[in-house]
Amino acid sequence: MKVNDAVYTPLFSAKPIVVHQGGTNSGKTYGIMQYLLQIGAQNPGEVITVTSEDRPALKVGAYRDTKSILQTHPDLSKWWPEDQHNRSELTRTCVNGSILEFNSYSDEIDAGSGKRNRLFVNEANSVPYGIFEQLSLRTDKQVIIDYNPSARFWAHDHLEGREDVEWVITTFRDNTFLDPQIKAKILSYEPTPENIKRKTANKYRWQVYGLGQVGRLEGLVFPDWQTGTFPEEYKWRVFGMDFGYTNDPTTFIEVRYHAGALWWKEHIFKVGLTNPDIARELERIEHDRNEKIVADSAEPKSIEEIKRQGWSIIGAEKGADSINQGIDAIKRYNNYIDPRSKNLIEEFSSYTWKMDKNGQATNKPIDDFNHGIDAGRYALSKRILRPSKQLQWT
Repeated sequence: MKVNDAVYTPLFSAKPIVVHQGGTNSGKTYGIMQYLLQIGAQNPGEVITVTSEDRPALKVGAYRDTKSILQTHPDLSKWWPEDQHNRSELTRTCVNGSILEFNSYSDEIDAGSGKRNRLFVNEANSVPYGIFEQLSLRTDKQVIIDYNPSARFWAHDHLEGREDVEWVITTFRDNTFLDPQIKAKILSYEPTPENIKRKTANKYRWQVYGLGQVGRLEGLVFPDWQTGTFPEEYKWRVFGMDFGYTNDPTTFIEVRYHAGALWWKEHIFKVGLTNPDIARELERIEHDRNEKIVADSAEPKSIEEIKRQGWSIIGAEKGADSINQGIDAIKRYNNYIDPRSKNLIEEFSSYTWKMDKNGQATNKPIDDFNHGIDAGRYALSKRILRPSKQLQWT
């Protein structure tokens, strides 16, 4: 069986926990599933649990990779026959009695039932720490997690630096089977003079996808944000929208106030949306037509068209120095980003202060990586900063 050694070999570590931090297309999930299928075939009666954020995430991730592996590796498929594949339950049974189960868990209580020999948490930064902790407590041989390092999360707080943890970092360069076009796309993010000239360079994406490092630039406008599971309970919530089309995305952001903090979630983050498209997107996500949306008032025609389709939407007030006043107000709170909101995470990791000719930060933010942040700022303008008639928002 052909494997990527950088991914596959560390999984045989004697340490009970293996953390795979890897850039996109490093082959980490595929390699981990190769390993687990092999381990299950070699050890009769092994119980292996694979989990992720939810069943849809499993189906397009580790579950799909498993199907691909068994279709292309007859040395493994003979151990995991298709007639022992339960598609409704997402389980596979090996001829030696080993079980491979794909499951997601709604909360810590749900995760507290059942035991296993091995656990794999795929895209662990989308799984709450409490669920991970309950699952790992009921795993007696090995725990494996993987994730793209878009931002710090609980693994860095609870697992990094521990003697019983094997910490592995892989990148696209470790994937010997990577499609050349995908490799070229990742290389286009590297901030070389050529890529800067082509306008494909992206420091954050290069850190995360190219180098496999936690993506966070220097000079961030919001340096202290964290990821956190979006709370179901809240004191109040607001919605904001920023318009885009060709190059910039239209964004629709929800911010909830809970436990003294602001919790951010992206619902829409797409380019090429017309106003009828935006209305359809709002219907798709089942936004309540009576919950007010505060939108970019530079687009009065768009606001009016969306309003005529039955949505409660108003324009944000605009004026001098409103950006900085909004930033200052938001920074008075702890800010948490839903780990599924990948575009918002990229913005909070890339939204920096402008530099002067000496390389020193100014008091003005860059006009980039701010489309979701601006939408949230518009929404919050009516809550955490109550502007007078003279104070307006941009």
